[in-house]
Amino acid sequence: MAKTVCIRSASVGQTELERLSSGLGAAPVFVAAFASPSVDLTESLTALSTRFPRATVIGSTTSGEFTHEGDGNKTVSIFAVAGDYKVSAGMATGLADDPERAVMTALEGQPGSVEGYPHRTNVVLLDALAGHGEEAALLVAASLGDVPLVGGAAGDDLAMTKTFVGLGSQIASDAIVVASIFSRQKLGVGVCHGHAPLSDSIKVTKATGSVVDELDGRPAWDVWREKTSARAKELGLDPEASPGAYLLRFEAGLAVGKEYKVRAPLAPKPGGGILFATPVLEGTVLRIMESDSAAQVESAVSAAKAARANVDGAEIAGALVFDCICRKLILGDRYVEALKNVSAELGGAPLAGFETYGEIAMNWGDMSGFHNTTTVVLAFPRHGD
Repeated sequence: MAKTVCIRSASVGQTELERLSSGLGAAPVFVAAFASPSVDLTESLTALSTRFPRATVIGSTTSGEFTHEGDGNKTVSIFAVAGDYKVSAGMATGLADDPERAVMTALEGQPGSVEGYPHRTNVVLLDALAGHGEEAALLVAASLGDVPLVGGAAGDDLAMTKTFVGLGSQIASDAIVVASIFSRQKLGVGVCHGHAPLSDSIKVTKATGSVVDELDGRPAWDVWREKTSARAKELGLDPEASPGAYLLRFEAGLAVGKEYKVRAPLAPKPGGGILFATPVLEGTVLRIMESDSAAQVESAVSAAKAARANVDGAEIAGALVFDCICRKLILGDRYVEALKNVSAELGGAPLAGFETYGEIAMNWGDMSGFHNTTTVVLAFPRHGD
């Protein structure tokens, strides 16, 4: 039987280690720790690895940490699970220069299958500031075949300077961690965002890395303001006075089948371009999307509902959640409400996770790849055997 413990604290000391140990009642097999840049990630992972030497321990820096009880900064959130699972993991650096090699190195030595454990789910943590978040996710998927992936990009409290991921007692920037969880019963994966199309289709006609310079042959910032002007006026949003708040409300959507994959615009650039959180290629066709706080709360619940549906009615022991920092900025004081609603949708199960610079989700034909402003839920069923 699977059991999870989810806590958030200012550090990983003896008190936190005892809470995890006594709460689980058995040695964990998998532990994920997500630490504010103000908390020493190496010390946190080392403490967990030393106390639980048989567990696979992974982690990252964040832009906010949370559990089902609430969220905050300058803390560390921890998810630990005990049960009948087999877990392996690998880490590699060099993501910026050679993403394919980094992914292959992280997967090197991991088993393709484990007898008696027919289900495999992979958890991916990476440094999105190295670039190639989308490419890395697709490379992992291509290497593993039809295997669900979840994960997130490390944060640094919006400083956008340096982020870290870790495995065991080792941490690194420009890196990727891939953990493989083999289980007797399928784990539940859910992914959802709260955006709906506002504009018609627009083509990216000029782009440089993460900057979209032109849309339909015109300066991107001009097109964005033009397409949203009426709605922005209704909402009292001034793109010139508060470009950050304006862009959070009107993000980009890339069509994936009947759904949309969200890309977060961050700021206008001199010359009329728009800086995005991840690269957007020339030739991409997108639509400007809109979302409000109510839709963001509802979408988080929808992600939890999808994860629960994937475990075929089993009770949920706990969940690992990856949630974009942009959602926290949109929701403000309602963010805790969304977390509590996710837990409630999972039958009151505990959860832990962090606010990311991007989310990874690939699950049996759902929206695939690297996302922004999206909630990803990985639910562990109570009966893992």
